[in-house]
Amino acid sequence: MGKYEMDFEKYRKAVEKVIQRFADRGWEEIKIEEVWFETSLPVDLIIEVINQGISIPSEVKLITHGGKTIWKNPESEA
Repeated sequence: MGKYEMDFEKYRKAVEKVIQRFADRGWEEIKIEEVWFETSLPVDLIIEVINQGISIPSEVKLITHGGKTIWKNPESEA
């Protein structure tokens, strides 16, 4: 089980890094498909990582997949 948790940590860091890069470019809405393109991680894994909790910059207002909201900034009114 320890090995799985270590691998999950790598996935979490990879997803956080890509989302931070998008935020640095001024993106307020990020699509899971864009994260997938940058990381090559399976879409289901990316969604699981986000649902388990990651650090998302305050500039990001929304993360979507297939037109559905996966994550919404609680401070956002959009």
